Amino acid sequence: MKRLVISLGVCVALACAACGKKSDSNNGPSPELTGLAAVPASAEVVIGVNVPKLGQSQVVERAIDQVLLREPSLLANWQAMRDGCKIEISKQIKHITLAIGATPAGGKPGTGPLLAVATGQIPEHDLAECVKKIVGKGNGTVSGKDANGRTLYQVKDGERMMFFAFGRADTVVLGNNEAFVVEALGTGAKAIDHPELSRLLKMVNQNGPIWAVGRVDERVKPGMVRVTKGKMKAGPSAFLANLDPSNGVKAELGVLTATPEDAKVLESYATEEKKLLAAILQGSQAFGQLISKVEITSEGSVVWLRGNAEIEEINRVFNALDAKAPSEQVSPPPSGSGSSESPKNP
Repeated sequence: MKRLVISLGVCVALACAACGKKSDSNNGPSPELTGLAAVPASAEVVIGVNVPKLGQSQVVERAIDQVLLREPSLLANWQAMRDGCKIEISKQIKHITLAIGATPAGGKPGTGPLLAVATGQIPEHDLAECVKKIVGKGNGTVSGKDANGRTLYQVKDGERMMFFAFGRADTVVLGNNEAFVVEALGTGAKAIDHPELSRLLKMVNQNGPIWAVGRVDERVKPGMVRVTKGKMKAGPSAFLANLDPSNGVKAELGVLTATPEDAKVLESYATEEKKLLAAILQGSQAFGQLISKVEITSEGSVVWLRGNAEIEEINRVFNALDAKAPSEQVSPPPSGSGSSESPKNP
């Protein structure tokens, strides 16, 4: 859990510095509870994170350890937030919903504005004071102005800016684009109202630790037709994913195509690519074993890639990535345990 706190803390600190199973949506938490209700309909990609469930993952804790060992600046950012804020992320934040907005004209796919919606018990005064303390240690500034009856805060540090505001008492919206944040705070159409995004949201497990849905950029679609030498008649239109790192890693990625025939072509293409990748990685037992376990199937117009890695297999991957330094093993969570603590606490 402490590593989760560091992970989320780093996200907030960096933002300040940077100024498989399908489920019915009725089985998931309400959009207001997760922050999904604030995500604009213009979003191209939406990612949901259940903070308490993710905090039970020792795989996530070890992954964060790896990052912090390689990027000391991240740890410094986290420590600055920990020392300057009263916010206990692991206890006060319940859900985080991330979104990528529409790609600007002339921009590359996936370079749209970024948005994060956090829900829980986050007092506005505490967050505003926290940001001021962190930014105030450098040359940054924090200012506020009215936006539809709410205070929209602007954090500026040189050329970098971030904006945040409270949509409700338990919901804070953060982003790198003022217009996108204001759109999230407004009463306009949301992702849950968009026909395609709404359909995708019903296909993911919103009760899981991490899920994602997205629409494929129109400029990307023709590429898949080309690589299949015209066998696919149209490129994929959307994707969805579920990730559960609670005990090992269970993951699935679904790619939506125009027709069942296109799905069969994509399934065949992905299977051949998997064989090629396995041949390239045959010298690495850790990675090769994981690739071999990926199952590729088509169901109607959807192509599914599913994988399930055990704790021992994850350990081998981490050890391969960090072969020069001994690192602790990930242990399965104890039976009946509701959370896990890392033995280290920077």
